[in-house]
Amino acid sequence: MQIISNNFAWAFELKPRSVTTHLILHHAAASNATAEGIHAYHLSKGWAGIAYHYFVSKSGAVYSGRPENMCGGHTANWNYCSIGICFEGNFETEEMPEAQLKAGIELVSDIASRYPSIVIARHSYFNQTACPGKNFPFTKLVSGKESEPEKDAEHTDKPSDWAESACSWAVEKGLFLGGENNNFRWREALTRQELALVLERASKLFGV
Repeated sequence: MQIISNNFAWAFELKPRSVTTHLILHHAAASNATAEGIHAYHLSKGWAGIAYHYFVSKSGAVYSGRPENMCGGHTANWNYCSIGICFEGNFETEEMPEAQLKAGIELVSDIASRYPSIVIARHSYFNQTACPGKNFPFTKLVSGKESEPEKDAEHTDKPSDWAESACSWAVEKGLFLGGENNNFRWREALTRQELALVLERASKLFGV
């Protein structure tokens, strides 16, 4: 598929993403959005620039946003492991045009073919939001690839394979304490107070 490249200037250096487990779908919540307009808006919020990796217009044109191998800024607590696609329009009140739907299906299929185990989900599944809207054609876009909720990484207490040895070390050293049934909540975000507790234990362990 043809993707229109944008040479966006980033406010600060982007961070590479080391793991890709999720593909998260959004709407722009605006009837006449553009990739350039979103980039400018996100810069005004103090972000690096456009938060999404791809933008699909109503005409069916697909634009690049952040490089696919870099962390996005589209879904709180999930940017470290996800690719984000934004669709022009407000699907709380609009229906998706056929050209946009066709392009979206092709883009989602292409990404899924390169990440065979990727979990595809709506933004609202991760954060408290209506995005991507009640009229968003999610089932058509994922073409039978929907894999929520039980495969969602946040809802398992088992660490990813790439982090398993590090997690075992952290438990052995007493940096974490498990909750009920020894559940360490490995995939969940760390609160500031939890982080402070981990740092305190680490300082005692290493004599800092």
